[in-house]
Amino acid sequence: MQALKRSLTTILPIFIVLFNIYSAEKCERIKIGTEYYKRQLVATIDGYPTGMVIDPRTEHIFFILHKRNYTKGIHLLKHGSLGIKELPVSDDLIGQCVGIDVQNNVIYIGTNQGILTYDYTRSEISAERPIGDDDVRNIFIDKTDNQMYITTGSSREIFRFMNGSAAVKRYDRIPKAYNFLLDSKGNAFYEYVDGRLYFFSIDYFEPIQYKGFTRELKYILELNNNDEAIVAVKGSLFKLSTKSILPVKVAQLGFKITGMAFDHKNNIVIGTKGKIYRYKPLNANDPCPADDYFMSSI
Repeated sequence: MQALKRSLTTILPIFIVLFNIYSAEKCERIKIGTEYYKRQLVATIDGYPTGMVIDPRTEHIFFILHKRNYTKGIHLLKHGSLGIKELPVSDDLIGQCVGIDVQNNVIYIGTNQGILTYDYTRSEISAERPIGDDDVRNIFIDKTDNQMYITTGSSREIFRFMNGSAAVKRYDRIPKAYNFLLDSKGNAFYEYVDGRLYFFSIDYFEPIQYKGFTRELKYILELNNNDEAIVAVKGSLFKLSTKSILPVKVAQLGFKITGMAFDHKNNIVIGTKGKIYRYKPLNANDPCPADDYFMSSI
């Protein structure tokens, strides 16, 4: 009996250590801002995703797939799906961005020849809201008033749709930008065509440049669920504010970020070469949430 007790005393600590190692691997945590997240692999892809957008009604993910030296259209990863499919954009058009108007239940596809709409139920694309042959590079829909903005052409000029019609008006506050967004207060955050990040506060009369970044074309700029501007630069995430010209680093992910989007559950979807990840917040009641995505591949 004494020998058995000694054996158990020896084995038990080893078991606890192995269990802790297994748990740590299973529930690997990363701190983003003040919260801890679990990383889940959503999909493996041949290439890398950009322009990621999440439909909050369905949790479906839209993105542009880039393969080696060419772009291979806009793709859709449905929540819980086993596969990824390319949207049926006509061969003579190039899909360049996606905008989701949740209030009016419309999905817009920006192309090199105007804006199209996409219907899930029929898996069909139509041109219900054509705007001529404009080269639409980016779509932003302001959640506070549902105004839709587009960035057009190689010069990256910004226009706003007027009163839900097909008429557009130049947005003079930001004449040109690669990337731009407005928070609920009306503060603008954007990457100007000089490759630098700026903010235009409602409290000031001119834009102000952020310091601390080297000239980095094509920043990935998004609003999180706390109405904060988050920018991805290489492998890091930074929070932007109108109170300081210095961005605040909130995370280092360890790989080059090519796409980023926030869903309505405060999850962060991140794209990189070959993979799409989802970062899910952890809490004391659910320290290791289940993976509710099937792992997809393309």
